[in-house]
Amino acid sequence: MVVSDIDVRLLRVFRAVVEAGGFANSQAILNVGASTISTQMSQLETRLGYVVCHRGRSGFKLTDKGEMLYRLVVDFFHSVHNFEMQADELRGGMNGQLRIGFIDNIVNDPTSPFRPAIEKFRQQPRNNARLLMEVLPPHELERGLQEHRIDVAVGILYSRVQGLSYEPLYLQREVLVCHRDHPLAALKDEGELAAALPSSPKVLRSFLGTHEFPFASSGNQTLIASVSHIEAAALLILTAGVIGFLPLHYARTWLDSGEMVTLLPGQLHRDTQFFVATRAQQDRHPPALHALLGCLREARDQRDRTVAEHCAV
Repeated sequence: MVVSDIDVRLLRVFRAVVEAGGFANSQAILNVGASTISTQMSQLETRLGYVVCHRGRSGFKLTDKGEMLYRLVVDFFHSVHNFEMQADELRGGMNGQLRIGFIDNIVNDPTSPFRPAIEKFRQQPRNNARLLMEVLPPHELERGLQEHRIDVAVGILYSRVQGLSYEPLYLQREVLVCHRDHPLAALKDEGELAAALPSSPKVLRSFLGTHEFPFASSGNQTLIASVSHIEAAALLILTAGVIGFLPLHYARTWLDSGEMVTLLPGQLHRDTQFFVATRAQQDRHPPALHALLGCLREARDQRDRTVAEHCAV
């Protein structure tokens, strides 16, 4: 198959449809209607000479050849991205696109080095790199790295996916909370409260798994909800009569207003590790990514020095 400009456009449509999980979900990404997408997919299949997906009332599903084509398409666009980055390097400085993925609600964390690192990166000399930033749950961050859709990820990443490299960034303080009208909020005796926690309904952040509630066994019937984003956990805590862990900086507004209550704050708090992840197989990072990683490390080290000086006082 000799690839033309039209074929590249159709392959972009195919990739967007696959990653969105169907025609309907990809409309917002491609900014066209379902009928147009259907026409473009039919054009691609005609060009290829085989069917790449089944669509209809039973839903969207790739054929075996469609699965293989998708893997080839991912590799193809990865090669195109590398070509663009290396061609831009010849001009000197930092050029091209730098694709950054991160989890939700870290920008307003005063302990996070992420925001000052981005600020420092933007101030780098000869920096003409275009930032493409996306908020994703941790499993999507790692998948995005594997599929070459993002270049670097920042988040709570415990799964250790093969082919990715992980570097500690900082620790985020988290506390166990409930709504002020929750029965546990009225318990003053710490022993009674501790005894009641295992049987209380809980919201689980899926990406933390067994790290979320070490006092609850897997399959525990009290784990009644699973979420991928902090905001969803907060909503359930505020409305659904459940308990859950939230980052202290994120829960602060509700704690200060009295709408949320911390449960055993002297015992049930934890510091959750954030990581920076990149693809491990890269021989060398493009200049923009190399500079961003340096800024993240510098911001992390500065934060650690500040914390150490504060503790020494």
